[in-house]
Amino acid sequence: MNEKRGIIVLIFMLFLAMNACECMAQEIQQASGTVQITDMLGRQLTVPENISSVIATSPPSTILVFMLAPDKLAGWNFINNFNHTLMDENYQSLPVIGGWYGTQTGNYETMINMSPDIVIEGYTTDGEVQETINRRQEKFGSIPVVAIDGSIIFVTKSDPTIEYVGKLLDCKDQAEKLLEFRSSILTKINETVKDIPEDEKVRVYYAEGPTGLATDPSGSQHSQVIDICGGINVADCPLTPGNGMTQVSIEQVMNWNPEAIITSSPQFYKTVYSDPIWTSVEAVQNKRVYLAPQNPFCWIDRPQGPHLIIGTAWTAKMLYPDLFADMDLDSLTGEFYSEFFHYALEDSDLDMLLHPEAKITK
Repeated sequence: MNEKRGIIVLIFMLFLAMNACECMAQEIQQASGTVQITDMLGRQLTVPENISSVIATSPPSTILVFMLAPDKLAGWNFINNFNHTLMDENYQSLPVIGGWYGTQTGNYETMINMSPDIVIEGYTTDGEVQETINRRQEKFGSIPVVAIDGSIIFVTKSDPTIEYVGKLLDCKDQAEKLLEFRSSILTKINETVKDIPEDEKVRVYYAEGPTGLATDPSGSQHSQVIDICGGINVADCPLTPGNGMTQVSIEQVMNWNPEAIITSSPQFYKTVYSDPIWTSVEAVQNKRVYLAPQNPFCWIDRPQGPHLIIGTAWTAKMLYPDLFADMDLDSLTGEFYSEFFHYALEDSDLDMLLHPEAKITK
């Protein structure tokens, strides 16, 4: 009996000791102002308990931070220079700090001098992920480098990363709003285009660059909105790794003879209807060349990121106006800019944004 009593007492004392250690750990955590987290690569990191200053090393991650927690963003990788940028001055005036994306190489000293609480690094599964993240952490020293899944560049695969960053930056409600907005649009598009017969799908060419003679085939991150919206990407050409933009000839485009052309190049749009080399293409003959909105960021490509969800809605509306007649793009755009770009659009802003071709053709 005494032996059993002794065991019970010992267990009770161990329980008290464990609780004391846990409380002590919490007190130490609170005293130091830091917490332990696990990033999306599975690395254990110590970060400030209240993160207030963030930089990201590439545009997709930077735009995600802006959409979820704009007041925590410390700088841009790049920013477009419009005469009237549809962005609040407080965010527009943030410094441009560069980064690692496309053909760009960032500057560690510039970013370290910003003294951010954390650096967010998007990664892709290219076999060198751990090496890249370790190199970044070594260069950034005591500033924690938080790895997030690079699938944020894909419209249909972004949810886990949005959810993770929402928790990381203590903006879960904002992340949930974005997830719901995305879900409503993707569900609408999927349900509408899933039953379109193959021979009734719109054949689409993505015209890139000032001549329109660069493109990306189906399966590319750069032309993903066509695939999502039930279009047939006519580009029968190799997928150029990395920055994309496979060069093609006008003879190839004429042979593919797309019914619709989408582009993000104002220079190409300005000349396509008057350039004689394009006049025999069906999309040109039928006035179905569409210039994507791009203020403050392009809606369909470059940069990739979570903002492409509104460009996906735009693409669906351009390719299948009858099927998406009940999609109120004006309302969706106003909601998106207010909630996620933190900017209230005036009617004139909305008109300029959704009809960029009007300014070019004047």
